[in-house]
Amino acid sequence: MNTKNNPTRPVNINSAASKGQAPPRKPRSLTWLWWLLAAIIILVVVVPSLLAEAITDWMWFGSQGLADVYTTRLWLALVVFAGGFVIALAFLLANWLIAWRASRPETLYEGQRDPLPRSAMRWVIIVAALVLAFFMAVVVAGEWPTILLYLKGGSFGQTDPLFHNDIGFYVFELPLYRLLRGWMLVLLVLTAIGAAAIYLMSNYEQLARRFSGQVTMAPGGRRVTIAPGPPFKLPQGVEVHMTVLGTIFLLLLAVGYWLDRYDLLYSSRSIAYGAGYTDVNAKLPALTIMLVIALAMAVLLLINVRVRTWKLLAGALGLWLLALVLVDNVYPGIIQQFVVKPSESQLETPFIQNNIAATRAAFGLDKFHEQEVPAVTSITRAQIDENPNITNNIRLWDYRPLQDTYGQLQSLRSYYSLDGVDIDRYTLSGVQRQVMLAPRELNSDNLAESIRTWENIHFRYTHGYGLVMSPVNQIEGEGLPKLLIKDIPPVSDQPELQVTRPEIYYGESTDQYVFVNSSAIQEFDYPVGDANKLTRYEGKGGVAINDLFTKILFAARFGDGNILISSYVTDGTRALYHRNIRDMVQTLAPFLLYEADPYMVLSGGKLYWIMDAETYTDRYPYSTPFDGSSLGYNYIRNSVKVVIDAYEGTATYYVIDPTDPMVNAYRGIFPDLFKDISQMPPGLVPHLRYPEGLLDVQARMYSTFHMTDPQVFYTKEDVWALPASNSPGHTASTIVQPEAYYVNIQLPGESKVDFMLIQSFTPNTKDNMIAWMAAKGDPNDYGKVEVIRYPKQELVFGPKQIEARIDQDPVISQQLTLWSQSGSNVIRGNLLTIPISNTLLYIEPLFLQATNSSFPELKRVIVATGNSVGIGSDLGEALDVAFKLKPGQVIPGDTGGTPNATPVPGATIPVGPTATAGGTQTTRTAEQITQSALDHYNRAQDALRNGDWTIYGQEIDAMKADLDELAQLTGVPIPTTIP
Repeated sequence: MNTKNNPTRPVNINSAASKGQAPPRKPRSLTWLWWLLAAIIILVVVVPSLLAEAITDWMWFGSQGLADVYTTRLWLALVVFAGGFVIALAFLLANWLIAWRASRPETLYEGQRDPLPRSAMRWVIIVAALVLAFFMAVVVAGEWPTILLYLKGGSFGQTDPLFHNDIGFYVFELPLYRLLRGWMLVLLVLTAIGAAAIYLMSNYEQLARRFSGQVTMAPGGRRVTIAPGPPFKLPQGVEVHMTVLGTIFLLLLAVGYWLDRYDLLYSSRSIAYGAGYTDVNAKLPALTIMLVIALAMAVLLLINVRVRTWKLLAGALGLWLLALVLVDNVYPGIIQQFVVKPSESQLETPFIQNNIAATRAAFGLDKFHEQEVPAVTSITRAQIDENPNITNNIRLWDYRPLQDTYGQLQSLRSYYSLDGVDIDRYTLSGVQRQVMLAPRELNSDNLAESIRTWENIHFRYTHGYGLVMSPVNQIEGEGLPKLLIKDIPPVSDQPELQVTRPEIYYGESTDQYVFVNSSAIQEFDYPVGDANKLTRYEGKGGVAINDLFTKILFAARFGDGNILISSYVTDGTRALYHRNIRDMVQTLAPFLLYEADPYMVLSGGKLYWIMDAETYTDRYPYSTPFDGSSLGYNYIRNSVKVVIDAYEGTATYYVIDPTDPMVNAYRGIFPDLFKDISQMPPGLVPHLRYPEGLLDVQARMYSTFHMTDPQVFYTKEDVWALPASNSPGHTASTIVQPEAYYVNIQLPGESKVDFMLIQSFTPNTKDNMIAWMAAKGDPNDYGKVEVIRYPKQELVFGPKQIEARIDQDPVISQQLTLWSQSGSNVIRGNLLTIPISNTLLYIEPLFLQATNSSFPELKRVIVATGNSVGIGSDLGEALDVAFKLKPGQVIPGDTGGTPNATPVPGATIPVGPTATAGGTQTTRTAEQITQSALDHYNRAQDALRNGDWTIYGQEIDAMKADLDELAQLTGVPIPTTIP
C-alpha cells in the first residue's frame, strides 16, 4: 500500500523509509544575540553592584567590630541557598528528564515531525530547572532566622495545656517544620506541572488525531459518519511516574494535617483565642481522621501501580473529599452550633482560662503588681507643697509646640533641624531634674539650592552640632523655655551639662553618605559670624578608602562615578554610610522590633542615642495577638537596649532581660552582637527608661486581660479603654487617644519618688477614670509595672471630664475666646494626670501662637483638682487660683481640700514662702512683697498688650493689695490711686 495515500500508517522513525532528503535550512535566528546582551548586562551591571554592596556591608560590619555577625548570616544564607538549589535542581531535573525519555514516541505517522527534538528540548528542560531551582533557593535562603532559631532555640520553661509541649517547640521548631513542608509542596507541584506538560507536548498530535477523527458524508449529503482517530495510549512509565509524585503529594498532605493539629492552638473559632471546645472535641479528631485517610490514599496509590485500576483511586479520592466536607467542616460546625452555643460560657471556661493565662504571660502582664486605693478626690495645698520632688518636675512644656519654639530659637541656620524633642532626667547640683532636649541635626535637603553641590553634600556639610536642653517646667520672659544648653558651640552654666564632643555624624535625620578625613578638603563644623569654622573628622567610624579597588566598590555601591575621579577622595578618607540610626540597627539586627522614638543622652561630654528593641513572635500558644501591628505578634519583651555613639557611629546591644528565651537564642547565634547590661557605661544607666511603645501595647492588652475571672471575661463587663481627650499640641479640638508620658511620682505605699511612664484607663464607653499604670524606669526598679485601681462605685474624674470642666470654666473660656479673636491660635498641651498623696492633680499648659508665625509661647497653665479649676501664668499662680487664695493670703492648714479663704475669682498669686509644709503661717518680707507687686505689674502689662482687660484689672488689684501690705509693714503711705 502506498503510504502517501494512508496518512495514518505508522512509520518507524529509525527506519530507512523515514529517512529522506533533509529540508532546506531556515535562516539562523538572532534570538541568541538578545540572550547574550541580557547576560552581559547582568554580568557587567547587576552582579558588580550586588557584590559591591555585599562587600562594603561586610567592611561596615567590620568597622563596628561585628564582622562575625555578617559572615554568620551570609554563610548560613549561602549554605541554605546552595542546599535548596541542589535539592530543587536535582528533583526537577530527575523528574523532567524521566518524563522526557518516557514520553518519546517509538513511532511517528507519515508527515509528523518529531515533537521533541533531543538537543533543543533537553536544553529547555535544563534552563527551566535552573531558573526554578534558583527561585526556590532564594525563598528558603531568606528564612535563615527560622533556621537559626531552630538550631539555637531553647526552652521557655512552660508548656501548652493541650499537647503539653514546651513553648519553645512552637516558637523555635514548628516554624521550620512548616517552612520545609510548604517548600517541598511547592517544589512537588512545580515538578508535577512540568512533567505533565512534557507528556502532553510529546503526544499532542496523537491526542489531536484521536479526538478529531475523520468525517465522511454519504451521497446526497444525507448522512454523516465520524470515524475515530487511531487509539491513544500513554507512553510506558507515565502511570508509574505520576503515581510516585501523587504518593509524595499525599504524604505531604498527611504531614500538613499533623502540623494543623498544633495550629489549633492559634484558632480564633471560639470566644477566646486558641483551641476551644469545638477545636479540641471536633476539629482535632477530624484532623486525625484526615491524616489517616491521606496515608491510606498514599498506600492505595502505590498499590495501584500493580493493580492498574482507576476505580480504587477514584474511590479513595471520593472518600477523601467526603471526609473533607463532612468530617473537617460540617461536623465541627454542628458541634459549635448545637453543642457549644447553648452552653458556651460553661463549656468554654477552661479554654478562656488558657487564653487569659497565656496572653498575660506572653505580654508580661502577669508580672504587673495591682493594688486598689480609695478614690480621694480632694487635695490640699499643703499636700502639694509636701511633695516638691513631684511638683518641681511637673512637665509644663508639651514636646509638640516646644519643637517649634526650639526651631525658632535655636536652629540658627536653615540647614539645622531640631525635630525630635525627648524627655529625660539629669542630676543637677545633686537634685534630679526632668528636662526636655533636642539634638541639632544637619539636614542637607535644607541647604540653599545654589550650594547643593556634590562637594558640599558629600564632603563639607557632614554633621549636626550639639543639642538644646531646658527644664520641663520653667518659663522665661514672654513664655519661652529656660535653656540649660544652647547656642553653637553649646553653652551651659551647669557643670554636669558640658558638651565636649558636640558633633552628630549619626542621627534620626541623617540619610546621606559622606566622606570625611580627606587630606584635600576640610568639613564645615559650625558658623561663626560671617565665616565658618572648619574641622576634620577624628573618629574611627565608617570605612577607610586606601586603594583604587575600594574606590571602585563605593562607586558601584552608590552608583556615583564622581567617587572615582574626585581628587578629594584621598588615602585615609573614610566613607560614612548607614548613618540613619534606624537604618543602622535594622541592618545589624533585622530580627528585632525597634521602638519608634530613639532619644539622645549627654554623658561624659559625649552624645549618645539610646534605642529600645524588643523580641517578638506570633507563635505563642493560646496568646491573643496584638491587633495594633501588622506583624500580628502575640509575645513581646523589651530585652535589648541599643546605644549608638553619635560621633563614632558604633552600635552596642545590651541585654536587659536575660530571662527572655528569644534573646538568649539570638545571643547563641550572634555572641559578638550582644553584651550584658552590666557592661553598659555607668553614665548611661541612669538615663534608661521604660519604652513608650511597649507600654502602649501592654496597656491595650491589659485593658481586656486584667480580667482573670473567666465569667467576667466572657461577658466583657469590665473592659477598660485608654481615655480620650482633646487633641494635644494642636489648635483643633479633636478627640484622640492620649499618649503615655514620663513623670516623677511617688506610688501609694512607697517612700521615694521614681521616674515613671504612666497611662490612665477609663471603663469602656465611660469617661471616669478607673485605674492608671506606672512603669518604673530608674535602675534599681527598672521594668516593674504598678497598676493602681479605684473602686468601681466611686467617681474619679477622667481626662475627658476634666477637659469638659476646663471648657466650662467662665474665666478660662473667656480667655480662650479672647485669644482666638486677637489673631492668635491657642494650642492646648496634653493633659497630665499627676498622682499626689493618693489623689490626682491635673495639669494642662496653654500655648499662644500668632497666625502668621510658628513661634508658640507658653502663656498659661491650667490646674484642676477633684473640685476646682484654676488658670495662671505659671504653675504657682494656677494652684493659687484653684485653691481660691486671695492676693497675699497665706495657705491655711490641712482642711481636706476646702480652704476657708474667701474666693477671689481670677486671682493669680505666685507660690511664695507664706506657708510651711504643715500649713504654719509666716510673714512675707518687704523684698518678697515688692517682688510680688512687680510681678503683678508685669503681668498686667502683658494682659494690656494682649487686650485682656479682665486679667489686667485683676493684676492691678493684686498689685494694689501688695502695696497695701507693704505700707502696713513699712509704715510708708502709698498713693490712693494707681496709674
